[in-house]
Amino acid sequence: MPFNISKQTKRGVFALALGACLFAQAPTTASAANFKYTTQLPQKNFQVQNILAFSKCVAEKSDIKIDVYDSAQLYRDKEVPSAVSSGAVEFGMSTTERWAGTIPAMGIFSVPFALGGRDTVLKLLKPGADFRNLLEEAIIKTGVRPIYWMEYGTVVFLSKKDRPIRVPADLKNMKVRTFGKTYGDFVNSLGGAATIMSGSEQFVAYQRGIVDAGMTGVASFQSRKLDEVMNVITFTQHGHIYFPSVINEKVWRGLSDDQKSALKSCGDEAQASLHSQVEATEAEAIAYAKTKGADVIELSADDLEKWRVAGQTTVKEFASHSGELGQKLLELVEKAK
Repeated sequence: MPFNISKQTKRGVFALALGACLFAQAPTTASAANFKYTTQLPQKNFQVQNILAFSKCVAEKSDIKIDVYDSAQLYRDKEVPSAVSSGAVEFGMSTTERWAGTIPAMGIFSVPFALGGRDTVLKLLKPGADFRNLLEEAIIKTGVRPIYWMEYGTVVFLSKKDRPIRVPADLKNMKVRTFGKTYGDFVNSLGGAATIMSGSEQFVAYQRGIVDAGMTGVASFQSRKLDEVMNVITFTQHGHIYFPSVINEKVWRGLSDDQKSALKSCGDEAQASLHSQVEATEAEAIAYAKTKGADVIELSADDLEKWRVAGQTTVKEFASHSGELGQKLLELVEKAK
């Protein structure tokens, strides 16, 4: 005898099947979630420790768990923007230079003397600041959303006592290590010869005389033991190294208001913590340099002005190719100085 299903039962079965289908297709929403965070930096790096503190804060304030994958276990720096925007990983960090190809105005961090001193940059990137908001609006259009801005430090020149760098003219005929095209253009415009290389390569380059001088973050002088191959630090502070800490935009939209609030507040705490930590780390590096017999050149107002004037060609070039957004950012910088 055939088994007959009533119309009511059929409707119930169909409803269950449809509901199961819709549930299977639903995106990540405001329920408890496990996310991944990718960084190319090693676990002992102070920025990775900051990310770990951020993830702990988020776990305490919400039902979100963030697992941190350091040392490029998942993606290298240049791969992070596309990996997060595609949803291959939920969180990541990458230097502002990596975003400049998509958003030319992001290159402002690498334009020598465009942003002024560190105090000015801190104002520009505080929560709610117009400068920060404009950049974040542009980044969101790429499919990711900045949660906070990770300061790594200021850029200085390294050289040797037999040929120290004090004023722009000192770069003439010098082979200089840089870590980005804009910095390289700056060196070349002053008669030097720029060589772009990663931070891990610079020690050997200095040691073997492949380059005569270099640019680096202040803290790297100690962490990479550059005192063994260079002995002059010139505090030009001509650039600022930052990493936007970002989340996939679709994931963000699927979060509850409470979850978003937790990420924002923990991000603000993490950013503020980094500012004080960078200051302490750079001070420690300078003290370390002096104990190793290195000369630390603190520039006079007149010498700093020479550097600023020398950088104007690069600033004008940035303004010409960074569009309306770049122009607005430069105007906000002038107001903040």
